[in-house]
Amino acid sequence: MKRILHSVKRRKKSWTVGAVLVVGGGILVSQSMGGNAVETRYVLAAAERGTLMTSVTGSGQVQGEVEFDVSPESSGKVLRVDVQNGQHVNEGDVIAVLDSIDAAKTVRNARLNLANAQLSMQKLLDSVDSLTLLQAQNDLAQAERDLADLENGPNDRELQTAKDAITKAERGLAQAERGLVETRYDSEQALITASENGYNSVGEAFTDLSAAMSDLSDLVGTSASEFEYVGYYRLLVGPFFTEGLVDDYEDARDSYNIAWLAYRDLNHDSSIDDKIDLINQTLVAGKDIANTLIGARTLLNQIESVGYNSSAIADHIDDMITAILSNISKINSCVSSLQSTANNLRSTEVSAPNDIADAEFAVEEAESKLAETKIDLVDLTADPDPIDLAIARENVAEKKQKLADLEAGPDEIELNSQRLTLQDRQNSLNDALEAYANCTVRTPISGTVANLSVQVGQKSSGAAVTIIADQLLATISLNEIDVASVKVGNKATLTFDAIEDLTITGTVREVDPVGSVSSGVVNYGVLISFDTQDERVRSGMSVSVTVVTQVKQGALYVPSSAVKSQGDVSYIEVLDGVDESAGLSAQGVTLDTAPRQVQVDVGLSNDTNTELLSGIEEGGLVITRTVTDLSSAGSFTTTSQTTTPSLLGGIGGGAGQRGGGFVPRN
Repeated sequence: MKRILHSVKRRKKSWTVGAVLVVGGGILVSQSMGGNAVETRYVLAAAERGTLMTSVTGSGQVQGEVEFDVSPESSGKVLRVDVQNGQHVNEGDVIAVLDSIDAAKTVRNARLNLANAQLSMQKLLDSVDSLTLLQAQNDLAQAERDLADLENGPNDRELQTAKDAITKAERGLAQAERGLVETRYDSEQALITASENGYNSVGEAFTDLSAAMSDLSDLVGTSASEFEYVGYYRLLVGPFFTEGLVDDYEDARDSYNIAWLAYRDLNHDSSIDDKIDLINQTLVAGKDIANTLIGARTLLNQIESVGYNSSAIADHIDDMITAILSNISKINSCVSSLQSTANNLRSTEVSAPNDIADAEFAVEEAESKLAETKIDLVDLTADPDPIDLAIARENVAEKKQKLADLEAGPDEIELNSQRLTLQDRQNSLNDALEAYANCTVRTPISGTVANLSVQVGQKSSGAAVTIIADQLLATISLNEIDVASVKVGNKATLTFDAIEDLTITGTVREVDPVGSVSSGVVNYGVLISFDTQDERVRSGMSVSVTVVTQVKQGALYVPSSAVKSQGDVSYIEVLDGVDESAGLSAQGVTLDTAPRQVQVDVGLSNDTNTELLSGIEEGGLVITRTVTDLSSAGSFTTTSQTTTPSLLGGIGGGAGQRGGGFVPRN
C-alpha cells in the first residue's frame, strides 16, 4: 500500500486524493479530478469448469529405520489376525480383519439415500411431461368454470335439472312406500301360509304317531294292565333293557298326549302363534316316539339273541317285532317332515321382520333424498356464499400459480438446495465406504512386524502392531493450521536441496496426534513414504514436501480476486450486456452501467482460484479488477479487488485450503 500511495504522490498534478478505503481486501480510490476526464475499465474473467486443488508445504529430513505404529481406524471385534512377530510384510498386506456388519449396513443405507437424492434431482431437471402440463391446464380451466358458475348463478338447464331431481325423488319415495306396503302384506301372508302348512302337516303326522303309540302300548302291556309284559321281558333279558324302555315309553306317552290335546283344541282359524306352538309340540312328541321305538327294537333284538320260543308270550313277541320295525321307518319320515316344516316356519318368522325393516329403510332413504333435492334447489337459486366465492377465487389463483411453476421449471434455489443434498449424500456414502474399508487393517508400508498386540476376539483399541520400515521416509513439521487439512493417504511431492533435478512422489503415512510447542508455535510431525526409491537420497538429507490436501474434479471456479465478502456473505460483481469476446480482452471493457453484485456460495479455494457452488453458470463473466484511466494526466491504475492469501484459505467461509502454505521453522 505504501508503494501505491507513493506512486500517487509522485504523479500528483492538478488533482488530489480524497480518501483511500480498504474494502474486502480491495482498494477504493475517491478522486477530485479538477476537470480531467476519468475512464473506468473492468477486467473480466470467465467462470471455468475443471480440476481445483489445494495443498500445504513443509520441510524436514529424510529418515531410515522408522517404526510405524499401525492402529485400526474403526472399532470392532477382531475376527482374524494374519501376521505374527518377526514376519516381513509388504505395503497393503492385511494385518487384521474387524467385524464389519454395522459398517456394511451403513454403506447400504448411504447408497439408498444417495439414490433417493439422485432421483429427486432428476425429477427437478427433467422437463415437465405433456400429461402433467395438460392436467394442470385442465385443473385451472375447471377452477375458472367453478368460479364463473358461482358468480353468474344457475342457468335454465341447471334449474330444470334441479327440478327434475325433485320429481325423480318424489317418484322414488312413492315407489318405496308402495314397496313397504307390499312387503308387509307378503311377509304376513308368508307366515300365515307357513303356519297353515305346518298345521296340515301335524294332522297328517298324527295318523302315524297314533299308530306307533298304539303299538308301543301293546308292546309293554294290555288294556287290563299297562305294563303286563314288562315282567316277562325282565325274565328274558334282565332289568337294564326293560327299565330303559319303560322310561322312554312314559316320556313319549306324555309328550304325545300334550300334542294331541293341543291339536284337538285347534282348528284352521286358530292364531298363528297357537299353530306354531302345536307344530313344535308335535315335533317333540315325534322325536320321543322315535326314540322309544329305537329302544323297543334294541330290547327285541336282545330277546331274539337269548331266545324266546319257550316264553309264554312268544307269539306276542313275534307280532311286536314286525310292528316295531314297520313303525320305525314311518316315524322317522314323519319327524323329518315335521322338522322341515318347523324350520321353514322359523325362517319365515326371522326373514319377515328383516324384509319389513329393509323396506322401511328404503322409505327413509327416499325421504332423505327428496329433502336433499329440495335443499339443492334452494341453494341453487340463493345468492352465492361469500366464503364459497373467496375459496373459488383462491383455488383459481392456486391453479394459475401451479401451472406457471410447471411451465417455468425448477428455480435456482431448488436446484442449489438439491445439489447440496446430493453432495451431502455422496459425502456420507464416501465416509461409509471408508469406514467399511477400515475394517480391514493393512500395513501402510513394507517392513518387519516388531510388536503384535492384537488378538482374535478382543475389542480393537490402541496400536495393533508396530512395523519397522524397509525404506527411507521423510518427516516434516506443519503448524496447527496447515496440519488440520492433512490426512493419512494424501499424495505429496518431495524435492531435495542436495539433488536439484530429483522430484519424487509420496504418500502421507502418519500424522502426529499430539503437537509440540516451540516458541509459542504448535507444530505436528508428518511422516511421508516415497513411492519410488532413489539411491542418491540419503538419511538426514533436507527435504521440501508439498502435500495435496484436496482435489475436486469438475469444479466451477473463478479467479480468487473476483470473489468479495462482507461479513458472512460472499459475492461477485458482474456487468450486464457485455459481449463475451470483448469482455475477455486484457485491456478490460468500459460500460455506462454500474457493476451488479451477485451473492454466491463458496466451495474449495486456493490462492489462484475459488469454487462457486451457486450464483453463476459456466462461461459467465466476473470482474477480477478495475482500471481507472486519467486521459489528461497520463494514466493511473488501481485494483478494486485483490485477495490477500490467508493461512485459513478460501474466501467467505474458508471452505478450502490455500496453495503454497506456511513453511514451519526448522
